[in-house]
Amino acid sequence: MKFLKALKSVNYRLFFAIFATMLFPSVYQTVRIYFLGNLPNEWGISIASQLSWVNLFYEVVQEALILPLFFLLGKSLNNHNELENKIRTGILTTAFIYIVLSALIFIFAKPLVKFMAQNKNLIDETARYIRLETVAALFSTLWRFLFLVFITLKKDFFIYILLGIQAVLSIILDTFLVSTLPVSINLGVNGIAVSNIIVNVCILAVSFFLLSKDGFQIFKKTQLDFSWLKEWFSVGKFSGTESFLRNFAFMMMVVRMVNVVSEQGNYWIANNFIWNWLLLPALSLADVVKKEIAEDQENISSKTFGYICLSCVFALTWIFSISLWKPFLKFVMNVAEYETVFRIALIETGFYITFIFNTCIFDATFYGLGKTNYMLIQSVCIDVVYYGIMFILYCAGIFVPSLIGICLMFGIGMSLDFIPSAILYAHLLK
Repeated sequence: MKFLKALKSVNYRLFFAIFATMLFPSVYQTVRIYFLGNLPNEWGISIASQLSWVNLFYEVVQEALILPLFFLLGKSLNNHNELENKIRTGILTTAFIYIVLSALIFIFAKPLVKFMAQNKNLIDETARYIRLETVAALFSTLWRFLFLVFITLKKDFFIYILLGIQAVLSIILDTFLVSTLPVSINLGVNGIAVSNIIVNVCILAVSFFLLSKDGFQIFKKTQLDFSWLKEWFSVGKFSGTESFLRNFAFMMMVVRMVNVVSEQGNYWIANNFIWNWLLLPALSLADVVKKEIAEDQENISSKTFGYICLSCVFALTWIFSISLWKPFLKFVMNVAEYETVFRIALIETGFYITFIFNTCIFDATFYGLGKTNYMLIQSVCIDVVYYGIMFILYCAGIFVPSLIGICLMFGIGMSLDFIPSAILYAHLLK
């Protein structure tokens, strides 16, 4: 009874709204992987998979800028002018930073591809693809900024409109640009980047329109107040540094090593399967926790047990779904080496169970309270100490990379992350 009562405390309206917003991208990403699996050139997935490390650069800045906004925008919900100013100045600041980052990646795309140990025969093609994706990433980040604004304002309908447009446009454009169907112009993997550019520009334009309809005039000629950026960067510096350490460790110790053992395609698909489908409910709950705790700290004591109970449900659902993975990978995602992808996901399962509780309870609470310095502490423990030791073992020839070895190394790191997170969470509750 206590378990069921706790489950009732969860804000399911918000949960399903966020879940739906994450489901749309999962669907079109799956369709995209299906199209890539049909390409006559077997290297399509290997090239597309290199976007995983490119996205890590953007993720660092995103987690420094976007994630703290749950806390900072929540503080201005009752002051329209203050919130409007934060949106306007936030968009400008985000755009400037991402233009600089995109320009650097565009210029140094080829050396970066070489450094990440991509197949030598695919370096030029991969660099071209990455340059196109840097353009798409700029527009993507701006509309994701506005997406968070809509979440903060509880504009569920706007969110559904945007994600519906994203899903429908992505599938239509991928059909005409990427697929092997007779109607396609067969741009191959570069068609994905072109599709992303068009879709992101359209969504950004619609986002500005919807925001103006809701009374927020982004382009009006009034003086901007950038003084709040000091607090933004003060909060964001910890989450940004934490994200840099985490993503740098992941890039060097996982993504690059997967390239070295020539399993980048399978690992990328496995990651897509895990993050777009298996983790979907947990990631949705994590955003609920961030938002509710940012609005009212009392929700920590009144709702956390409900969050834990729902996380248990998600963990059990993950385990019970294992028998469905192979047919899903083979027939829905069109994965040629589905046995290998299945094995990767199975190896990571136990480790990701700890991740569910870590991200839904500990990390989400830290972000909701703006305690990004806590995230930095746990990152130092894992990304500096643990991966530092693994790197030394690799250099000494003790750790020899293999697909299974890399999966275990990454999974153990995730599980160890639970320890400092739990200690910091207990300290926070005192």
